[in-house]
Order: sequence, then C-alpha cells, then structure tokens
Amino acid sequence: MKKVTACILFILLGLAISVPAFARAGTNSVQRRPQMNSMKKYMKQQKKKQKNARKSQKKAEKNWKMRHHTGH
Repeated sequence: MKKVTACILFILLGLAISVPAFARAGTNSVQRRPQMNSMKKYMKQQKKKQKNARKSQKKAEKNWKMRHHTGH
C-alpha cells in the first residue's frame, strides 16, 4: 500500500512541476501571436496600397492615351 501511495505522490509532484513550465510556454506563444497578427496586417495593408497605386497608374496611362490618341 505504501508503494501505491508513493507512486501517486511521485506522479502528482511530477505534474505540479511540469504544469508551470507548460503555462509559461503557453504565455510566451500567446505574447508572440499579436505581434505576428500586426505584422500580417501591416503587410496586407502595404500590398493593398501597392495594388491601388498600380491600378491608378494604369488608369492614368489609359486616360492619357485616350486623350492623346493620334490615330496610328
């Protein structure tokens, strides 16, 4: 009976030691996550700005060609 009690105590102590390590590991990954989300948002915003700039440039070129069409 003492062996069973000793085993249970050993297991419980082992779990008690490992739980804070898991909690810390989870906290660190949670802290990094918003940083990645903000980086993704920034990159998405930059990509959208570039796309809009290209689109407006093409539109301006098209309008210029239509106004200055020489009939060639």
